[in-house]
Amino acid sequence: MNRSIRFGVLPVALALAVTMRADDKAAPAPPPDAQASLRADNKQLSDELAAAWKESADLKSKVDQLTADYATLSQQLDAAKAQIAAKPEVAPAPAAPAPDTAATGQLADVQDKLATSLRSFTVVQDENSQLQASLDKLTSDNASIGQQLDAAKASIATLQVQAALTSQIDPLRNELRQAQDENSRLAAENEMLKTRLAVQAPGPGSARPIPMRPGTPQAVSAAQPPPPAPAPPPPAAKTYVVAEGDTLTKISRKFYGTSSRWDDILKANHGVNENSLVVGSTLTIP
Repeated sequence: MNRSIRFGVLPVALALAVTMRADDKAAPAPPPDAQASLRADNKQLSDELAAAWKESADLKSKVDQLTADYATLSQQLDAAKAQIAAKPEVAPAPAAPAPDTAATGQLADVQDKLATSLRSFTVVQDENSQLQASLDKLTSDNASIGQQLDAAKASIATLQVQAALTSQIDPLRNELRQAQDENSRLAAENEMLKTRLAVQAPGPGSARPIPMRPGTPQAVSAAQPPPPAPAPPPPAAKTYVVAEGDTLTKISRKFYGTSSRWDDILKANHGVNENSLVVGSTLTIP
């Protein structure tokens, strides 16, 4: 019998659906087309599994009925044999007595029914074997479908990551392009300003220096930077008298506006314990 049964597919399909639903809480949802395809496959597998279960139940009921019929026929056959064996022997007579046609017919009828039951039982066993072979094939197909679903989920996740990266790269490319355009525009304006300054001569009474050709001694002497101004003297160090409840972080916040320079105060005061300051001691504030 040619049967197409998807037996054992629904539990695996349901497990895959639960796994995909748990993964969807952490990863983005797959495309609508992929979801619709998976749902259609799941619906088809569920229908085929329901049909397989119904057919398997019908076959089991037939096997049980045939087994019961076989047992009944066996009992009838045993009863007929016992009835024939229990009949008293008749004394020999000149003419042979007529056989017990009723018992013989009953025995033949029972034997025919038993043979029919055996043939039906054999047919059911063959159908069961075919169903088992179909079940094994469907189990293998189910495993292959599970692997294909896993591969599809991995491909969808990769595509979603690539799409997210692309959406992040496009704004950066636009900003970079705008920055390059702005740099080009500023460079062009700078060249134009340099050209104007080089060709314009100072007016009468103007204190602006006359532009000179680059490379001449006058241009070299004019291009030399003025001597650097003397550096201002370092500020005088401050002192602070430690009060009750003071810490280095509090003192740093008081003088610098931040508590992160407590290490500078500690380095400027050798021998000071940072965890316990002595009240009344004098600290140097760099």
